[in-house]
Amino acid sequence: MKLYSLLLSLSLISSTAFSAEEEANAGTDKTASAAQPSAPTVERTEPSREKNLRQALSSHPDPSTQVLQLDTGKDGEQLLGYYLTEGSGIPQGGVIIFPDELTHMDWPENLNQIRTGLANHGWYTLAVFLPQPAQTPLPKRTLPVLSAIKPTQSSDNSQDSSTEPAEAQEETITENTETPPDTATNQQENAANAPAAAEQEQEEKKEHYQEIVTRLGNTAFEHLKKEKGVDRVLVLGAGTGATWAAQYVQKHQEQQNLRLVLLDARDSKTENAPRLLEILPEIKTTIIDLHHSARRSTNTNYSENTPERRLRLARHNRMNNFHQSRLPQANDNWKKDNSWLFKHVRGMVNTYIIKAEQQSRSIDIPSEEQSNKEKAPG
Repeated sequence: MKLYSLLLSLSLISSTAFSAEEEANAGTDKTASAAQPSAPTVERTEPSREKNLRQALSSHPDPSTQVLQLDTGKDGEQLLGYYLTEGSGIPQGGVIIFPDELTHMDWPENLNQIRTGLANHGWYTLAVFLPQPAQTPLPKRTLPVLSAIKPTQSSDNSQDSSTEPAEAQEETITENTETPPDTATNQQENAANAPAAAEQEQEEKKEHYQEIVTRLGNTAFEHLKKEKGVDRVLVLGAGTGATWAAQYVQKHQEQQNLRLVLLDARDSKTENAPRLLEILPEIKTTIIDLHHSARRSTNTNYSENTPERRLRLARHNRMNNFHQSRLPQANDNWKKDNSWLFKHVRGMVNTYIIKAEQQSRSIDIPSEEQSNKEKAPG
Protein backbone atom coordinates (compact mmCIF):
# COMPACT_ATOMS: atom_id res chain seq x y z
CA MET A 1 0.00 0.00 0.00
CA LYS A 2 2.80 2.39 0.83
CA LEU A 3 4.47 1.51 -2.48
CA TYR A 4 1.28 2.29 -4.39
CA SER A 5 0.88 5.68 -2.73
CA LEU A 6 4.52 6.52 -3.45
CA LEU A 7 4.12 5.73 -7.15
CA LEU A 8 0.92 7.77 -7.34
CA SER A 9 2.55 10.83 -5.82
CA LEU A 10 5.51 10.57 -8.23
CA SER A 11 3.18 10.42 -11.24
CA LEU A 12 1.27 13.50 -10.06
CA ILE A 13 4.50 15.45 -9.62
CA SER A 14 5.75 14.52 -13.11
CA SER A 15 2.43 15.42 -14.79
CA THR A 16 2.40 18.80 -13.03
CA ALA A 17 5.97 19.54 -14.17
CA PHE A 18 5.15 18.51 -17.78
CA SER A 19 2.10 20.79 -17.95
CA ALA A 20 4.13 23.71 -16.58
CA GLU A 21 6.79 23.10 -19.23
CA GLU A 22 4.13 23.05 -21.99
CA GLU A 23 2.72 26.37 -20.82
CA ALA A 24 6.18 27.91 -20.78
CA ASN A 25 6.91 26.66 -24.33
CA ALA A 26 3.54 27.96 -25.56
CA GLY A 27 4.27 31.39 -24.09
CA THR A 28 7.70 31.44 -25.75
CA ASP A 29 6.19 30.52 -29.15
CA LYS A 30 3.59 33.28 -28.89
CA THR A 31 6.26 35.83 -27.98
CA ALA A 32 8.47 34.73 -30.90
CA SER A 33 5.59 34.85 -33.37
CA ALA A 34 4.60 38.30 -32.15
CA ALA A 35 8.18 39.53 -32.48
CA GLN A 36 8.54 38.34 -36.09
CA PRO A 37 7.21 40.87 -38.67
CA SER A 38 4.62 39.72 -41.18
CA ALA A 39 5.87 38.86 -44.67
CA PRO A 40 5.37 41.66 -47.21
CA THR A 41 2.60 41.12 -49.74
CA VAL A 42 3.83 40.66 -53.31
CA GLU A 43 1.66 42.10 -56.05
CA ARG A 44 0.63 39.69 -58.77
CA THR A 45 2.10 40.64 -62.13
CA GLU A 46 1.37 39.24 -65.57
CA PRO A 47 4.40 37.72 -67.35
CA SER A 48 5.73 39.69 -70.33
CA ARG A 49 5.75 37.63 -73.53
CA GLU A 50 8.08 40.09 -75.27
CA LYS A 51 10.63 40.06 -72.44
CA ASN A 52 10.66 36.26 -72.20
CA LEU A 53 10.97 35.91 -75.97
CA ARG A 54 13.86 38.37 -76.09
CA GLN A 55 15.72 36.42 -73.43
CA ALA A 56 15.13 33.15 -75.29
CA LEU A 57 16.35 34.61 -78.60
CA SER A 58 19.43 36.32 -77.14
CA SER A 59 21.51 33.24 -77.99
CA HIS A 60 21.57 30.97 -81.04
CA PRO A 61 22.91 27.41 -81.20
CA ASP A 62 24.37 27.89 -84.70
CA PRO A 63 27.78 29.60 -84.39
CA SER A 64 27.53 31.01 -87.93
CA THR A 65 24.56 33.16 -86.88
CA GLN A 66 25.58 36.39 -85.18
CA VAL A 67 23.21 37.71 -82.52
CA LEU A 68 23.23 41.49 -82.92
CA GLN A 69 22.15 44.04 -80.33
CA LEU A 70 22.54 47.42 -82.01
CA ASP A 71 21.62 50.84 -80.65
CA THR A 72 18.88 52.55 -82.65
CA GLY A 73 19.80 56.07 -81.54
CA LYS A 74 17.10 56.25 -78.86
CA ASP A 75 17.88 55.85 -75.18
CA GLY A 76 17.28 52.32 -73.92
CA GLU A 77 16.27 50.94 -77.32
CA GLN A 78 18.23 48.22 -79.13
CA LEU A 79 17.78 46.15 -82.24
CA LEU A 80 17.84 42.39 -81.62
CA GLY A 81 18.55 40.46 -84.80
CA TYR A 82 20.06 37.35 -86.37
CA TYR A 83 22.77 38.21 -88.89
CA LEU A 84 24.39 35.96 -91.49
CA THR A 85 27.16 36.99 -93.89
CA GLU A 86 27.03 35.78 -97.48
CA GLY A 87 28.78 32.49 -98.11
CA SER A 88 29.26 32.28 -101.88
CA GLY A 89 31.97 34.86 -102.54
CA ILE A 90 29.72 36.72 -105.01
CA PRO A 91 27.66 39.22 -102.99
CA GLN A 92 24.22 39.98 -104.37
CA GLY A 93 23.02 42.43 -101.72
CA GLY A 94 21.36 42.50 -98.33
CA VAL A 95 18.05 41.27 -96.93
CA ILE A 96 16.08 42.78 -94.02
CA ILE A 97 13.45 40.37 -92.66
CA PHE A 98 10.39 41.52 -90.72
CA PRO A 99 8.64 38.51 -89.09
CA ASP A 100 5.00 38.07 -88.24
CA GLU A 101 3.79 39.54 -84.94
CA LEU A 102 2.89 36.06 -83.64
CA THR A 103 6.25 34.47 -84.55
CA HIS A 104 9.92 35.48 -84.36
CA MET A 105 12.87 36.08 -86.70
CA ASP A 106 13.99 32.42 -86.79
CA TRP A 107 10.59 30.78 -87.24
CA PRO A 108 11.31 27.20 -88.38
CA GLU A 109 8.38 26.99 -90.78
CA ASN A 110 9.64 29.64 -93.19
CA LEU A 111 12.14 32.29 -92.04
CA ASN A 112 14.90 29.91 -90.95
CA GLN A 113 15.09 28.34 -94.41
CA ILE A 114 14.89 31.69 -96.21
CA ARG A 115 17.51 33.58 -94.21
CA THR A 116 20.03 30.71 -94.21
CA GLY A 117 19.41 29.75 -97.84
CA LEU A 118 19.78 33.28 -99.19
CA ALA A 119 22.96 33.75 -97.14
CA ASN A 120 24.47 30.69 -98.83
CA HIS A 121 23.85 32.27 -102.24
CA GLY A 122 25.36 35.72 -101.90
CA TRP A 123 22.95 37.65 -99.65
CA TYR A 124 23.68 39.25 -96.27
CA THR A 125 20.56 38.48 -94.21
CA LEU A 126 19.45 40.31 -91.08
CA ALA A 127 16.23 39.14 -89.37
CA VAL A 128 14.85 41.80 -87.02
CA PHE A 129 12.91 41.21 -83.81
CA LEU A 130 9.71 43.26 -83.82
CA PRO A 131 8.33 44.37 -80.43
CA GLN A 132 4.82 43.47 -79.39
CA PRO A 133 2.31 46.09 -80.57
CA ALA A 134 0.50 48.25 -78.05
CA GLN A 135 -2.75 46.68 -76.86
CA THR A 136 -5.80 48.36 -75.41
CA PRO A 137 -5.85 47.66 -71.65
CA LEU A 138 -8.91 46.26 -69.92
CA PRO A 139 -11.11 48.99 -68.41
CA LYS A 140 -11.10 49.31 -64.64
CA ARG A 141 -14.24 48.57 -62.68
CA THR A 142 -15.97 51.67 -61.34
CA LEU A 143 -18.15 52.08 -58.25
CA PRO A 144 -21.53 51.44 -59.96
CA VAL A 145 -20.25 48.10 -61.26
CA LEU A 146 -18.87 47.07 -57.88
CA SER A 147 -22.10 48.03 -56.10
CA ALA A 148 -24.09 45.80 -58.45
CA ILE A 149 -22.14 42.76 -57.26
CA LYS A 150 -23.93 41.30 -54.23
CA PRO A 151 -22.08 38.93 -51.87
CA THR A 152 -23.49 35.41 -51.88
CA GLN A 153 -23.83 33.36 -48.73
CA SER A 154 -22.42 29.86 -48.76
CA SER A 155 -25.08 28.06 -46.68
CA ASP A 156 -28.39 28.51 -44.91
CA ASN A 157 -26.65 28.46 -41.52
CA SER A 158 -24.88 31.70 -42.32
CA GLN A 159 -28.25 33.31 -43.03
CA ASP A 160 -29.68 32.17 -39.70
CA SER A 161 -26.62 33.36 -37.78
CA SER A 162 -27.15 36.96 -38.89
CA THR A 163 -28.45 38.93 -35.90
CA GLU A 164 -28.41 42.46 -37.26
CA PRO A 165 -31.73 43.81 -38.48
CA ALA A 166 -32.13 44.82 -42.11
CA GLU A 167 -32.66 48.47 -41.20
CA ALA A 168 -29.34 48.62 -39.35
CA GLN A 169 -27.53 47.08 -42.34
CA GLU A 170 -29.07 49.66 -44.69
CA GLU A 171 -28.01 52.49 -42.38
CA THR A 172 -24.46 51.12 -42.24
CA ILE A 173 -24.23 50.87 -46.02
CA THR A 174 -25.61 54.39 -46.39
CA GLU A 175 -23.09 55.80 -43.92
CA ASN A 176 -20.18 54.05 -45.67
CA THR A 177 -21.17 55.16 -49.17
CA GLU A 178 -21.89 58.80 -48.40
CA THR A 179 -19.17 61.16 -49.63
CA PRO A 180 -18.75 64.88 -49.33
CA PRO A 181 -20.13 66.95 -52.21
CA ASP A 182 -16.68 68.09 -53.34
CA THR A 183 -15.32 64.54 -53.41
CA ALA A 184 -18.30 63.31 -55.41
CA THR A 185 -17.85 66.12 -57.94
CA ASN A 186 -14.16 65.31 -58.35
CA GLN A 187 -14.94 61.62 -58.84
CA GLN A 188 -17.45 62.45 -61.56
CA GLU A 189 -14.97 64.71 -63.34
CA ASN A 190 -12.22 62.09 -63.15
CA ALA A 191 -14.57 59.41 -64.43
CA ALA A 192 -15.55 61.63 -67.35
CA ASN A 193 -11.95 62.51 -68.22
CA ALA A 194 -10.53 58.99 -67.73
CA PRO A 195 -11.74 57.52 -71.06
CA ALA A 196 -10.43 60.47 -73.06
CA ALA A 197 -7.04 60.35 -71.32
CA ALA A 198 -6.73 56.58 -71.79
CA GLU A 199 -7.70 56.86 -75.45
CA GLN A 200 -5.14 59.61 -76.04
CA GLU A 201 -2.43 57.54 -74.34
CA GLN A 202 -3.22 54.53 -76.53
CA GLU A 203 -3.11 56.64 -79.68
CA GLU A 204 0.35 57.92 -78.72
CA LYS A 205 1.57 54.37 -78.11
CA LYS A 206 0.26 53.17 -81.47
CA GLU A 207 1.94 56.03 -83.33
CA HIS A 208 5.09 55.40 -81.30
CA TYR A 209 5.11 51.75 -82.47
CA GLN A 210 5.40 52.82 -86.12
CA GLU A 211 8.34 55.03 -85.18
CA ILE A 212 10.00 52.07 -83.44
CA VAL A 213 9.69 49.88 -86.55
CA THR A 214 11.12 52.67 -88.70
CA ARG A 215 14.15 53.07 -86.42
CA LEU A 216 14.73 49.30 -86.44
CA GLY A 217 14.65 49.27 -90.24
CA ASN A 218 17.06 52.19 -90.53
CA THR A 219 19.46 50.55 -88.07
CA ALA A 220 19.38 47.29 -90.02
CA PHE A 221 19.93 49.11 -93.32
CA GLU A 222 22.92 51.05 -92.01
CA HIS A 223 24.47 47.82 -90.71
CA LEU A 224 24.07 46.09 -94.08
CA LYS A 225 25.51 49.04 -96.00
CA LYS A 226 28.80 48.57 -94.14
CA GLU A 227 29.40 45.32 -96.04
CA LYS A 228 31.14 45.39 -99.40
CA GLY A 229 28.98 44.63 -102.42
CA VAL A 230 25.67 45.56 -100.80
CA ASP A 231 24.25 47.83 -103.48
CA ARG A 232 20.63 46.75 -103.17
CA VAL A 233 18.59 45.63 -100.18
CA LEU A 234 15.53 43.37 -100.15
CA VAL A 235 12.94 44.06 -97.44
CA LEU A 236 11.06 40.81 -96.80
CA GLY A 237 7.91 40.80 -94.69
CA ALA A 238 6.18 37.61 -93.55
CA GLY A 239 2.56 37.65 -92.39
CA THR A 240 1.75 40.89 -90.61
CA GLY A 241 5.41 41.85 -90.98
CA ALA A 242 4.59 42.53 -94.65
CA THR A 243 2.63 45.59 -93.53
CA TRP A 244 5.67 47.16 -91.86
CA ALA A 245 8.01 46.05 -94.65
CA ALA A 246 5.80 47.73 -97.25
CA GLN A 247 5.56 50.90 -95.19
CA TYR A 248 9.33 51.04 -94.76
CA VAL A 249 9.93 50.64 -98.52
CA GLN A 250 7.27 53.23 -99.33
CA LYS A 251 8.93 55.81 -97.03
CA HIS A 252 12.57 55.16 -98.00
CA GLN A 253 12.43 54.03 -101.65
CA GLU A 254 13.81 57.35 -102.90
CA GLN A 255 16.77 57.52 -100.49
CA GLN A 256 17.63 53.80 -100.36
CA ASN A 257 17.96 51.17 -103.09
CA LEU A 258 15.19 48.86 -101.85
CA ARG A 259 13.07 45.96 -103.18
CA LEU A 260 9.98 44.48 -101.52
CA VAL A 261 9.19 40.78 -101.02
CA LEU A 262 5.86 39.75 -99.44
CA LEU A 263 5.33 36.28 -97.96
CA ASP A 264 1.72 35.37 -97.08
CA ALA A 265 1.04 39.06 -96.52
CA ARG A 266 -1.62 40.14 -94.02
CA ASP A 267 -2.63 43.48 -92.58
CA SER A 268 -1.55 44.15 -89.02
CA LYS A 269 -4.28 44.10 -86.37
CA THR A 270 -2.73 47.11 -84.64
CA GLU A 271 -5.01 50.13 -84.76
CA ASN A 272 -3.85 52.97 -87.01
CA ALA A 273 -1.58 50.50 -88.83
CA PRO A 274 -1.23 51.10 -92.57
CA ARG A 275 -3.13 48.94 -95.09
CA LEU A 276 -1.37 47.09 -97.87
CA LEU A 277 -3.95 48.03 -100.49
CA GLU A 278 -3.21 51.70 -99.76
CA ILE A 279 0.60 51.39 -99.67
CA LEU A 280 1.34 49.12 -102.65
CA PRO A 281 0.26 51.59 -105.41
CA GLU A 282 2.71 54.16 -103.99
CA ILE A 283 5.71 51.80 -104.28
CA LYS A 284 7.64 52.26 -107.53
CA THR A 285 10.32 49.61 -106.99
CA THR A 286 10.02 45.87 -107.64
CA ILE A 287 7.38 44.01 -105.60
CA ILE A 288 7.29 40.19 -105.32
CA ASP A 289 4.11 38.79 -103.77
CA LEU A 290 4.29 35.12 -102.68
CA HIS A 291 1.36 33.34 -101.07
CA HIS A 292 0.07 29.91 -100.03
CA SER A 293 -3.62 30.55 -100.64
CA ALA A 294 -5.77 28.10 -102.56
CA ARG A 295 -6.75 28.63 -106.16
CA ARG A 296 -9.65 30.89 -106.94
CA SER A 297 -13.06 29.30 -106.44
CA THR A 298 -16.58 30.27 -107.35
CA ASN A 299 -17.06 31.86 -103.93
CA THR A 300 -15.86 35.45 -103.95
CA ASN A 301 -13.72 36.50 -100.98
CA TYR A 302 -13.93 40.20 -100.24
CA SER A 303 -11.22 40.25 -97.56
CA GLU A 304 -8.44 42.79 -98.01
CA ASN A 305 -5.77 40.16 -97.29
CA THR A 306 -6.52 37.94 -100.28
CA PRO A 307 -3.89 37.75 -103.05
CA GLU A 308 -6.67 38.25 -105.63
CA ARG A 309 -7.40 41.72 -104.25
CA ARG A 310 -3.73 42.70 -104.48
CA LEU A 311 -3.44 41.33 -108.03
CA ARG A 312 -6.59 43.14 -109.12
CA LEU A 313 -5.25 46.35 -107.56
CA ALA A 314 -1.95 45.98 -109.44
CA ARG A 315 -3.72 45.44 -112.75
CA HIS A 316 -6.03 48.38 -112.18
CA ASN A 317 -3.08 50.71 -111.47
CA ARG A 318 -0.94 49.13 -114.22
CA MET A 319 1.83 48.26 -111.79
CA ASN A 320 4.39 46.60 -114.05
CA ASN A 321 6.68 46.27 -111.03
CA PHE A 322 4.26 43.87 -109.28
CA HIS A 323 4.89 40.10 -109.63
CA GLN A 324 2.72 37.54 -107.85
CA SER A 325 3.25 33.79 -107.52
CA ARG A 326 1.54 30.97 -105.64
CA LEU A 327 3.85 28.90 -103.45
CA PRO A 328 3.71 25.08 -103.37
CA GLN A 329 1.64 23.43 -100.67
CA ALA A 330 3.37 23.60 -97.30
CA ASN A 331 4.35 20.46 -95.38
CA ASP A 332 2.14 19.45 -92.47
CA ASN A 333 5.22 18.73 -90.34
CA TRP A 334 7.40 21.80 -89.84
CA LYS A 335 10.33 19.56 -88.86
CA LYS A 336 10.64 18.36 -92.45
CA ASP A 337 12.98 20.04 -94.89
CA ASN A 338 11.33 23.16 -96.35
CA SER A 339 14.08 23.86 -98.88
CA TRP A 340 11.42 24.08 -101.60
CA LEU A 341 10.27 27.38 -100.06
CA PHE A 342 13.75 28.89 -100.28
CA LYS A 343 14.18 27.63 -103.85
CA HIS A 344 10.93 29.28 -104.93
CA VAL A 345 11.85 32.56 -103.25
CA ARG A 346 15.34 32.52 -104.76
CA GLY A 347 13.93 31.75 -108.21
CA MET A 348 11.59 34.74 -108.09
CA VAL A 349 14.37 37.01 -106.82
CA ASN A 350 16.75 35.87 -109.57
CA THR A 351 14.13 36.31 -112.28
CA TYR A 352 12.56 39.64 -111.41
CA ILE A 353 15.43 41.39 -109.60
CA ILE A 354 18.89 40.11 -110.52
CA LYS A 355 18.34 39.09 -114.17
CA ALA A 356 15.89 41.91 -114.85
CA GLU A 357 18.36 44.50 -113.61
CA GLN A 358 21.20 42.91 -115.59
CA GLN A 359 19.15 43.13 -118.77
CA SER A 360 18.28 46.76 -118.11
CA ARG A 361 21.94 47.61 -117.57
CA SER A 362 23.01 45.86 -120.78
CA ILE A 363 20.75 48.13 -122.84
CA ASP A 364 23.09 51.07 -123.43
CA ILE A 365 23.00 53.89 -125.89
CA PRO A 366 25.32 52.96 -128.81
CA SER A 367 28.49 55.01 -129.07
CA GLU A 368 29.52 57.08 -132.11
CA GLU A 369 31.94 54.41 -133.34
CA GLN A 370 29.27 51.73 -133.26
CA SER A 371 26.78 54.02 -135.01
CA ASN A 372 29.33 54.81 -137.74
CA LYS A 373 30.05 51.11 -138.31
CA GLU A 374 26.36 50.43 -138.73
CA LYS A 375 26.03 53.08 -141.47
CA ALA A 376 25.93 51.99 -145.09
CA PRO A 377 29.14 52.48 -147.10
CA GLY A 378 29.57 55.56 -149.27
